[in-house]
Amino acid sequence: MKKTLIALAVAGVSSVTQAAEIYSLDGVTVDLSGEVDVQYYKSQDKSQHSEWNVNEAKFGFDMTYEMTEDLAVGSHMDVNANDEEDNGSVSRGDVYGKIVYLQSHTISFGSQPTILDDSGIGDDYEFGFTSFVDSANNEGDQVIKYKYDGGEMFYGGLAYLENQNNNSSTSSDDDYQIDGDLGARIDDFDITVFLAHAQNNGIDVSTYDLEIRYLYGDWQFATTYGESSTEQEGASDRDKSTYGLTASYNDGGRFEYAAGWAVVETNHSISSAVPNGDVNDFYFNVTYSLSNEVAIYAEVGLTDNNDEETGYVIGLDTTF
Repeated sequence: MKKTLIALAVAGVSSVTQAAEIYSLDGVTVDLSGEVDVQYYKSQDKSQHSEWNVNEAKFGFDMTYEMTEDLAVGSHMDVNANDEEDNGSVSRGDVYGKIVYLQSHTISFGSQPTILDDSGIGDDYEFGFTSFVDSANNEGDQVIKYKYDGGEMFYGGLAYLENQNNNSSTSSDDDYQIDGDLGARIDDFDITVFLAHAQNNGIDVSTYDLEIRYLYGDWQFATTYGESSTEQEGASDRDKSTYGLTASYNDGGRFEYAAGWAVVETNHSISSAVPNGDVNDFYFNVTYSLSNEVAIYAEVGLTDNNDEETGYVIGLDTTF
């Protein structure tokens, strides 16, 4: 769900960077894309020290075969080189097949994110607002997803994630998630509603999120209201709500500025180790685009959560 300013910032220099075409013959096209993002990062966790962090290190191949003018089939594969759980070894990322009809209807199936992964209004790097989906599982190896976007007024999608034949001790074969979105572009407004329901290791999770964006010249404003509720037998149920406001400004050159503020409300049905109450979060960042593919950024994240402190990150991001 991480939203970055890289694409927005480089758009102020010229067009957004596209994947590099490395092969095209007899209707078959192969594109190569990648990203490396290296940071000096201090999380808001008081027990953590600042560190050099490889946030992204990946490349991917996208193969498409044009069967007719209206229909194409293909596949996508990512390779990640920053998998901390595997001590930095290379690992497989998203791998899925896809069918594209009229360049607006896309069905994909395999290892990939769900629709809910697209939610979030913040043009942030590390300190955005995702509390309303913290309990959801927004990617998996068994996902089928449909998306429609013809560049017109309405767009939307639906995804289903299942967990069959999984041997993990932290999940169950009965786990699943279904989520989707519906959006409308009206003049300078972009309005999107996300809905999701999941069962995760015996916990029922329901999520709702409304996002409204407004473009005014070089400014983009956005607001969101998100809500997540969890229910489980023999333990505390929880409701969490997030209210957020963000703004970003492109100076027409190489600089992009963004800020956001959110209030997170938590309510447990019975006593819990995590107290009820409100938490205020705020972030500010600036991005400087050296070229279409290279950008430097800095971000500060503030919070009044008693268990956390101010976090910051400085990074260099390169894409192709």
